[in-house]
Amino acid sequence: MSAGTGAWRARASFAEGATNLRESGVLGAVLVGLAAVLVAAGLLVDVRAAHAVVEAEAAYLAAGGDLLVAQAGDDGSIDAARCVAVAGVTGVRASAAVTVAPGAAGIVGRPAAEQTVVTATDGVLDVLDLPAPGPDGVVVAAGLADRWEWASGSHVQLVPRDAAAGLPTGVLTVEAVADLARLSEGASTGVLVLAAPTGDAQTCFVRIDPQYREDLRAALPAMLGETAAGPVSVSDRLPAGALAQDPASTYDQRVTRWVGGAVGAVVGLVWAVVAWTRRGRAALYASLGVPWAGGVLVRWVEGLGVALLGTVWGTSLAATTAVTALGVPAPLAVDLAVRDGALAFAVAALVVVAAGLWQPPTLASLKDR
Repeated sequence: MSAGTGAWRARASFAEGATNLRESGVLGAVLVGLAAVLVAAGLLVDVRAAHAVVEAEAAYLAAGGDLLVAQAGDDGSIDAARCVAVAGVTGVRASAAVTVAPGAAGIVGRPAAEQTVVTATDGVLDVLDLPAPGPDGVVVAAGLADRWEWASGSHVQLVPRDAAAGLPTGVLTVEAVADLARLSEGASTGVLVLAAPTGDAQTCFVRIDPQYREDLRAALPAMLGETAAGPVSVSDRLPAGALAQDPASTYDQRVTRWVGGAVGAVVGLVWAVVAWTRRGRAALYASLGVPWAGGVLVRWVEGLGVALLGTVWGTSLAATTAVTALGVPAPLAVDLAVRDGALAFAVAALVVVAAGLWQPPTLASLKDR
């Protein structure tokens, strides 16, 4: 400490605070460790809660949560070209005209098989997140692949029951195995064959951005050629229920979102208690001629040093534990941990700054010392 006859300089306070922090020994290590544990525990709570929301959203989308299904009433049909054209509308990510035909074909080598065939326009690849097949490629349902022991690269030959159906008759290659149940239960054991956007289809599947759901639900019937004699109904692929919520809203409104601020406040309050127990030392500085502002800077450097080291350590610990022990994807774990850690330090810093402004009565504190 360098309190001389001249003015006390701010750098002297910084140097004194840094020296006190460096030489604090066991107490300093305990305080930093306690801050790290508090921050890590709080951040892990939020990372885990956020991960649960993200997993629920993934399950929601995998089950078809972002799909609208348009069907004509009275067993009518949807114009395939109109359905394909819907893909150009704002809020629509993809659209596909789909027809599911149970027992539409046999399978060469399996004469007893009555194979369901799903014909769809190219947009179904985006609807189901499938790779583009080759000219003789098909996609088979997961259950069907298990039954016949098919995999990517297997060869299949269909025997159409109706020559007018326009199904391919040559040898086909299985390009992918997918969960076709996202389209319908009837498609869950089908072979998916791409078709040109001509003629009629049973249904029109539209993959949407969730924020446009209601607008598109209202507009789709007209876009698909609804008339008084031929109504078109539009429904969610998933029924109303727990999965039919807005995942983004759930993520933003999670209760644990502000846990970083809460643990930061606790860290700051812990330091405030420590600063109060050190009031005798603060009074000693004042008795040696250190001005109030100089003493405040000393206390700020000490407190902010503990808060910074503790939150950095706790943030690193939380991110590492989330990835290695909880299986949280690294980008999500790191992003949330850094955000929450920054909030924790900001709140802790506010409490430390407020606590550092208080200087105890010199004489009374010296007596306590």
